[in-house]
Amino acid sequence: MKIEEIDQLAVIMPDIPSWRNGARELTKSFFPNVKVTFEGVADLVIQVTHESDNIVITARCDQQELMQETYWKSGKPVDSNEFKGFFYRFISCLAGHTLPWGSLTGIKPVKIAHEFLLNHHQNADQALKDFQDQYFVSTEKAKLALSIAKNEMTIIYPNDSKKVSLYIGVPICPAKCSYCSFVSTVADKKGQLCADYLQALLIEIKAFAQLLCERHLVVDTLYIGGGTPSIFSEEQLEKLLEMVTSEFDLSGIREFTFEAGRPETTTYEKLKLLKRYHVNRLCLNPQSMNDATLSAVGRLHTAEDIRNVYRMIRTVGFDCVNMDLIVGLNEESPEMVLSSLQQVIQLHPENLTVHSLAIKKGSRLREEEGCQYEQIFSKDFYDEISKCLNRSGYHPYYLYRQKYAQGNGENIGYCLSDNEGIYNILMMAERQTIIGIGAGATGKVYEPQQNRINKVYTVKDIRTYNMRSEEIIAKKIKAYQQYLEKI
Repeated sequence: MKIEEIDQLAVIMPDIPSWRNGARELTKSFFPNVKVTFEGVADLVIQVTHESDNIVITARCDQQELMQETYWKSGKPVDSNEFKGFFYRFISCLAGHTLPWGSLTGIKPVKIAHEFLLNHHQNADQALKDFQDQYFVSTEKAKLALSIAKNEMTIIYPNDSKKVSLYIGVPICPAKCSYCSFVSTVADKKGQLCADYLQALLIEIKAFAQLLCERHLVVDTLYIGGGTPSIFSEEQLEKLLEMVTSEFDLSGIREFTFEAGRPETTTYEKLKLLKRYHVNRLCLNPQSMNDATLSAVGRLHTAEDIRNVYRMIRTVGFDCVNMDLIVGLNEESPEMVLSSLQQVIQLHPENLTVHSLAIKKGSRLREEEGCQYEQIFSKDFYDEISKCLNRSGYHPYYLYRQKYAQGNGENIGYCLSDNEGIYNILMMAERQTIIGIGAGATGKVYEPQQNRINKVYTVKDIRTYNMRSEEIIAKKIKAYQQYLEKI
């Protein structure tokens, strides 16, 4: 049996969770349509063993040994990154090809690029060498990550521990998209879920406003996301915006973003409200400009609806708009994706984010079809996307990855000059405290002395959040207070 014909792969290895996670992520990256297990018999078996001061990795197919390599660990403990380096070198040789991002499977390669630049006083050549030596990243991807990191420096630094960003989450949608794995609940027809959630959310906003005041913290950026925050009625939306702008001191804010992601929930009156309360960046996310694809993935709008709402946004006077596209939906051909891209470029939004489809746990697509990729897009295709955007005046300003992304790709935010999405950059750089408000919202308290992030989670189930809001909020406030004491 040839390697490319296998259906199942077993990795037999020591029970070390960080090693196992790395092995799973890398095997799924090299063999995206193969079932990976950690026990039993399979078409292909990769075995990892300790032998003295060595790690030995062996591959067998149909009981026949294909290859074996020994990696010296010099008597010291092997951390997850070092093991992934060993495993990557082995499996890339076995598969007969490399991955553009090398052994990196995490979502923040630009954060790593920041570290290399800071360690070498922004010497790009030395940072590039270290990036490739440590993670086996291709020259093209390493240069991309380093160029983005370098451009972000003036937005992230100098660090001011008294500045924080706020994320207010509204995990409610009119319908659940097939690819979505985010925490979100479909709204009921009577609107009771929205009403109950808003009531609890306003209590939490007030509690955190008091905390920020006590700690003399200043709001740098504010992001109201989802779900679909534009699902609130005009009256509800005004209550939310009035509470946010009256409770928090926004006098020094650099960016105020609102996700009006779905055209079917975005009205002219809501847009005027957002403008009146000084929102200065809007997200309108088509995902595709192909009507058949939109219908297939559960979007309740058409491409023409997107164009109509975009015109409304401009009429109201917003001068910074983000639009998202997802590569890989509904087995779209490269030509279909490029057509969507050209249609969005013609609208000329200030930000345009291109996502690689990730079939993740929790999505309907994963439950129905598994982690399968029928259409693997080529490097030439992604190069064409980049060229199209560059020709139209867009340059990459932030980047992140998702595990099990289509073609081992990445998500890149492009922007016109001087229109970077500041919150996006700060969130991925993890050099500023981000307060997460609402059900499922994760906060990150940055400890500059240790260059460490302490995470604070919120219960994901929205109905639990609504029923136990006071108890949940009190626990969150206490957790933030404990971490903020260290700053």
